[in-house]
Amino acid sequence: MSFDTYDVYFAGRIIEGKDPAEVRNKVGAIFKLEGEKLERLFSDQPVAIKKGIDMDQAVKYRVAFRDAGALVEIRPIEQPKQAASAAEPQTTAPPTAPDYGLSPAETGSLIDCAVEVKPQVIPDISAIHLDAPGTLIDETEPPPPANIDTGELSVSQARQGSLEDCQIPTPAAPLPDISHLKIDESAKNDNP
Repeated sequence: MSFDTYDVYFAGRIIEGKDPAEVRNKVGAIFKLEGEKLERLFSDQPVAIKKGIDMDQAVKYRVAFRDAGALVEIRPIEQPKQAASAAEPQTTAPPTAPDYGLSPAETGSLIDCAVEVKPQVIPDISAIHLDAPGTLIDETEPPPPANIDTGELSVSQARQGSLEDCQIPTPAAPLPDISHLKIDESAKNDNP
């Protein structure tokens, strides 16, 4: 037995400790009801608020009523498939089969559903030829090898020398002329 849909009923039940007049006003504001229609909701008889909804929507109704100070009842709707056939034997003629049905797997064609594509004009490509696979496409000559003079280079013996030999010396920054500056001796004498 599976329950996919639910009915929400209200029978006038109020949360304990809530003011009945305030709850009536809030419930009336939710449904925009006044007078006799509002009194019918609080008649202690279950009144269907919403039928055939899923659990998420039913919970939203429960929360809205709870915030107003009232209690609702959520009743599951039993699926009629097995319940109706098991409850009473069929005495009427069975319903006629519908016009549609399922096709066996991998039959039929989706060509009827395809969008019609208008053919495009293709330019003349008869002058284009394809070469055999592996044919060199780029026929430009490779550049000549670079002529680099390495005559001045030499190789040191293994484990000889250090990288300090390769270091380029950095000239020291010149010191500024500070000969015109003097120390103020008066400030030194002021502090005991």
